[in-house]
Amino acid sequence: MTGHIVWDWNGTVFGDSRALIDATIDAFATCGLPGVTRAAYQRRHTQPITTFYERLAGRPLTDDEQRQLDECFRAAYARHRAAVTLTADAINAFSRWTAAGGRQSLLSMYPHEQLVPLITEAGIGHHFTRVDGSTGRDLAHKAPHLRRHLHEQGIAPHRAIVVGDSLDDARAARECGVRCVLYHPGEDALHVREHVAEAGVPVVSTLTAAVELLLNRPGPSS
Repeated sequence: MTGHIVWDWNGTVFGDSRALIDATIDAFATCGLPGVTRAAYQRRHTQPITTFYERLAGRPLTDDEQRQLDECFRAAYARHRAAVTLTADAINAFSRWTAAGGRQSLLSMYPHEQLVPLITEAGIGHHFTRVDGSTGRDLAHKAPHLRRHLHEQGIAPHRAIVVGDSLDDARAARECGVRCVLYHPGEDALHVREHVAEAGVPVVSTLTAAVELLLNRPGPSS
């Protein structure tokens, strides 16, 4: 049995890592906060986002500053997102997993009501048994969402594999007793590679490589 892949959206299936970084750089500039570089973003990236923003600012931020940053980020991200496409080999990875008898779903911290139209527009919904975005609960970390996502589908944790691009994906998988593979796209990744390597899970440079890695490893017993 091949098991069930739970794909992450932002930075994994949707190749928007650079857009996320650039939107954050723009937001800090618009809000008059200290300038952010790509290197600083990658070395300080963490969840929740409020903590990440304080790391970048080098000081605690007020609630008003956090709200302003969030608004500026959303506006900047909407501009940058217009040029973003699916990760180059995403559809090939989905097809390869399905051909091998695997099932897959998609779980994101992106708002559900905004995520579903993007999945529809990309024409990839048929690959997934379920698509879940965030619904306003437990926004700080992904683990509660992953636990609910698996429960709703009746998937035992030992049968699932998270494929994502962030340390929060690896943390969520670990907390839920799920295997994980992290995708690191190179210079536009959210984390420097050494931070990803410290997560203690396999790291790959393409989504197809993640699938091939899983297909060539003995799966869990039923």
